[in-house]
Amino acid sequence: MNPIEDFAQAPQRDPGYYTHNNEVADQVFKFLEEHSPVRELTTPKPMVNVLSKTYIVEHDEGTAYQVVGNAEVPRAEDVSTQFTVYLHRNATGYKIDDDQRRINSDDPQYEAKKMKRAMERLLEKENKDILDVMLRGAQTITTIPASGAFDVETISDTAAQMVVRARNGNRPMKIQPDVILMPYEMFVELQKDPKFQYVPEIYQHILLQAKLQEGGNRGFTYGDTGQQVAGLRIITMNELSNTAIIMDSTKEALWLAEDQQPKVTKYRDDEHITDIVDIRHDEQPVCVFPECFGAIKK
Repeated sequence: MNPIEDFAQAPQRDPGYYTHNNEVADQVFKFLEEHSPVRELTTPKPMVNVLSKTYIVEHDEGTAYQVVGNAEVPRAEDVSTQFTVYLHRNATGYKIDDDQRRINSDDPQYEAKKMKRAMERLLEKENKDILDVMLRGAQTITTIPASGAFDVETISDTAAQMVVRARNGNRPMKIQPDVILMPYEMFVELQKDPKFQYVPEIYQHILLQAKLQEGGNRGFTYGDTGQQVAGLRIITMNELSNTAIIMDSTKEALWLAEDQQPKVTKYRDDEHITDIVDIRHDEQPVCVFPECFGAIKK
């Protein structure tokens, strides 16, 4: 058995007494890292055993100048911004009473499945938090009229607007948008645009028909698609609705501050003959450079 299943099969029997299980906590953290399509777009900022921390962000888009003879050398100083990150607590869990345990006694993985679904809920909440921060930070927003379509031209124009806005803003930046996140229904609409260029046939077979081979298992319409549009890598996100997000992922514009040790506790509620598991994880996504984000809304 893996640690999650071990923990699930061994409830704490002392009423009201919480037992932390570090092995399972590590498995929860590993699950979040391996299954999130957006974690790779963030810069990790570990915050161990603290709920707040002050950071300084430095920004420099200066340039060098030609000087004459022994003229003074111009020195560009980084522009610094100081701010404090406060973690919030995401939490979920499950409970199983003794009757449920007896009814499902023929399934040795029953409680492990409960734990897996709880971790999936935690992951979904984290993804939504990250996407919400991206949208709130977006400096360029394109709204598609009801009569319009989500197409290559709209994506290209929005990315171009992002570059111009970042270059001419109060804090000039040179950005290169490289990722676009969208819900699957917008990805399907994009495929109808004749200007959209597909990647090699193998990807079409897997992604568009959602199967590996004739009669094979269906694939997932979620996460990295392996395709590009207007030079942007396409990632589909179920947590988005009628909105696409464009970003420059090379600037470390999005941070994910978090405690590196989720808290997993389990206890026995004798009054209700129930075993209870709680999962808590302290974290906070932070948009450091909003110039690196844009959005397309329908």
